[in-house]
Amino acid sequence: MAYQSQQYITLDSVVNNYLDQSEQGVHKYYKIWQLAFRGLETLGLDFFYTVKSVKLPVNPNKTVSLPSDYVKYTKIGVLNGKGEIVGLTYNNKLTTFADLLPDRQEKTEDNSLFGWYNYQAPIFYNYWDGIGYAAVYGLPSGGQRVGEFKIDNENNLVVLNEHYGYDYLMVEYISSPQEGGDYKIPVQFREALIAYLGWQDIALLPNTRRGSYGDKEQRKRNFYNERRLANARYKPLYLEEAYELNLQMQRITVKG
Repeated sequence: MAYQSQQYITLDSVVNNYLDQSEQGVHKYYKIWQLAFRGLETLGLDFFYTVKSVKLPVNPNKTVSLPSDYVKYTKIGVLNGKGEIVGLTYNNKLTTFADLLPDRQEKTEDNSLFGWYNYQAPIFYNYWDGIGYAAVYGLPSGGQRVGEFKIDNENNLVVLNEHYGYDYLMVEYISSPQEGGDYKIPVQFREALIAYLGWQDIALLPNTRRGSYGDKEQRKRNFYNERRLANARYKPLYLEEAYELNLQMQRITVKG
């Protein structure tokens, strides 16, 4: 038997298990793989999506193009001397207007406001001093100025503020699924996911001999039962908890 690292199995292996069990050919792989990924969401396993970390160049107009498989960011920032990502501050006030144009900065700045307000140096709330974050006015002496950002989901861009001074941006993000990708799930969910595939494989078929209403309902009930069992199996039981449970059972026995 192949070695299972930390009791995880690949999504690909579950798909092939189902194809073998249902006696279907590899020409159905793409359909079943897509169903399997949807099954992860139904099982509450979407937190097992692949997380990637990339170093991206900053465009001349202070934007950064996100990867095509980007779904949601987990960290955005720059690197410090320890190889850690120092996060930027999310600024919802930054506009995404003209962020596809090379002269975005010129189109999004209105200097007439200086006649109404006294100018103050920009505030960076996530200045990293080597120990922690601090609110810094203007350029910190002997320190590191980071910056602010906003996500333009429609155009798949990171919009940076005008004072951002680096030529790169570190982005750690959740990636979207790709056919044949190496996605792993706990082995306890294998049977539940196979049951989900068996249900969804015929769920939208007309009520014929292959997809009768009774068969669909039976497969649906089987899936929810397997999901209940998988959730029960997945909850880890540590040795200390087992020891405490044993002591409680002994006390109950003595009192009885």
